[in-house]
Amino acid sequence: MAGSRGVRFVKPVSRPFAALLGAIVAGSAWVRLMNRRNRLLVRPPIRDLSGRPYRTRLFELSDGEKVFYIDAGEGEPLLLIPGADGMKETWRYQLPALTDRYRVITADLRSRFPKAADFDRFADDAVELLDGLGIESAIVVGQSLGGAVAMRMASKYPGRARALVLANTLARVSYEHVGFNATSLAPIAAAANRYLPTPAARRLGRVWSENDVWIYDSSSGWDRVVDYALFTGSRTEPPHISGHRVKLLRAVDLRPELPAIDVPTLVLKGPRDTYTPAEWAMEIAELIPDAEYVEVDDTGHCSHISMPEEFNRELLDWLDDLEAAEGRA
Repeated sequence: MAGSRGVRFVKPVSRPFAALLGAIVAGSAWVRLMNRRNRLLVRPPIRDLSGRPYRTRLFELSDGEKVFYIDAGEGEPLLLIPGADGMKETWRYQLPALTDRYRVITADLRSRFPKAADFDRFADDAVELLDGLGIESAIVVGQSLGGAVAMRMASKYPGRARALVLANTLARVSYEHVGFNATSLAPIAAAANRYLPTPAARRLGRVWSENDVWIYDSSSGWDRVVDYALFTGSRTEPPHISGHRVKLLRAVDLRPELPAIDVPTLVLKGPRDTYTPAEWAMEIAELIPDAEYVEVDDTGHCSHISMPEEFNRELLDWLDDLEAAEGRA
C-alpha cells in the first residue's frame, strides 16, 4: 500500500505484563509511603513510676558518632545494652524497677560505623560511655546481641564488667536451627511489621505470637511485644542498620573466650525462643565458670518485654544473692 513503508506497528503490551508492571509500580510507591511513615515515628519515652519521662542525653564517642543515653537512679552502676535493633527503649520495663536501687545507664547502639569497625567496636563504645560518666566498673546486662557485647566487654576489658546478666543472648550467629518452621518465618514477620498498615500488622502480630515467630511469643504478655515492634522496634530504624550489627557479630565466635570470664554471670532465657534457641544459652552458661542458668517461664526472645514482672524478679533476686555473697546485703 502506498505510503505504508514508513508506518511502524507497535506490538501491544500483554495484559499479564501490564499487570506485573502496575504491581511493581504500586508496590514501590507503597514501600516509599511506609518508609516515610516509619521515619516519622517517635519512640514512646521510657517513664518512671510516677509517669515522668527519664531525661535523655547525648554522648559523643571517640570517632564522632553520637548516641542518646539515659543515666538515672543512684547506687551501684548497671549498664543495660540493647539487642540488634539498638534501642535503649527496649528496657522500658526495667528502668522503673531498677532505678530505686541502682544507677542505671542505657544507650542506643551506634548506627554509623567506621570502615574498619568490627564487633569489638560495641564493647569499645560501652567502655567509652562508662569512662565519660566517670564509672570504673558496672554490672552489665545485655539483651540478645547486647549480651554478646557484654561478654566481649568482659573479655577485652577485665575489671570493667564486674558481673554479667545475659538475656536471650548468643555467642555466635548460626542458622543451623533454621528450617521450614517458625524461625524461617522471621523475615516475613519483620517485613509485615515494617510495611503493613498498623491494624493489619497488629493482627498478624497476634498470629506470629501464637506460633512463637521471630521476637514474638505466646505468653500472656504477647501484646507488649507487638506494641514494641509497632512503635519502637524495627519500624523506627532502617533494617540495614540492625543487619550490619548482626553481620559484625557473624564474623566472630565468642565461645573460645568464655571460660576465661571470671565474673558472676546470670544467663536468663525465655524457653520458647525460636530466634536464639535455649541450647545456645545453656552452652554459654556451661562455658562461663561462674554462671547460673535461669528460665523465664513461658516466654520467648523478648522475655524482658512480654513478662517484665517475672524477668525483673529473677534479675533482682540474683542481684540480691550477688550482694549477699559479697557481704554487702
